[in-house]
Amino acid sequence: MSVVRDGRRSQLETSDSASLARPPSGAHYNFSSFEELVEWSGMLANNPPKPPGETGMESYVVQPAQLLSVYPRAYLYPRFIDAERAQHIIDLAKNRLGPSGLALKKGHTADNTQDVRTSSGTFLSGSSDPEGVLSWLEHKIALVTGIPAAYGEPFNVLRYDVGQHYDSHLDAFAEQDYGKQYSQRILTLLIYLNDVEEGGETVFLLEGKNGTARERGINYKSCSMGVKIKPRMGDVLLFWSANPDGSLDRHALHGGCPVLKGQKWVATKWIRNKCFGAC
Repeated sequence: MSVVRDGRRSQLETSDSASLARPPSGAHYNFSSFEELVEWSGMLANNPPKPPGETGMESYVVQPAQLLSVYPRAYLYPRFIDAERAQHIIDLAKNRLGPSGLALKKGHTADNTQDVRTSSGTFLSGSSDPEGVLSWLEHKIALVTGIPAAYGEPFNVLRYDVGQHYDSHLDAFAEQDYGKQYSQRILTLLIYLNDVEEGGETVFLLEGKNGTARERGINYKSCSMGVKIKPRMGDVLLFWSANPDGSLDRHALHGGCPVLKGQKWVATKWIRNKCFGAC
């Protein structure tokens, strides 16, 4: 770690807490991690963690986040997972892949929906990984979301080859389409495991406060409107499929654009409003 401007450290340590998480304007700095920046700022010394409850933690969780959208509520968490762990998940999944499945709406069949989702995939839980990487990832997700790991489904690890895609869809299950469900998917995390040379973006066709007005006559294969997020190894895209009142958010309609060059590897974690495993 190096700081070019002398005296900045003491200045930051005595400044108000709102400015502690960022260096002074115009300063040159070089940190290997966001944690180093927080430590350098003096925030930990001046604002130590409080005594936790029985199920709490004795330290802060440091994870940068970018608000991508309010409609839907979507956030980007950069460098959520490192390259070594990402490659481990790919290696764990690649010999278990099969055609990706699809939850069928009433009146739909496997034959008339076969071009909706064309990736290969597999489901992996923490018990699938003797090295403990998936358990580590589940624990980190629980810390960031504040939702116990038992509310999450197993990871759906997917590989998209050139031309493969996923038409825009909702992760939540509308009762009129799928019947009554025991629980509901309310939150999705897409963990990008590699860089994609070209294509493969995640698209939200109805993004924006008035985005749902565009839904009539929409082309669910389109990637030409809304907002697109390009996969970047280690990043996590988190978005809510439900509104705060529990109703489904139509703005969360999303799809996987076709891969144009290279491959796309992504691990999906769906989180429900009730325990999916043992609580």
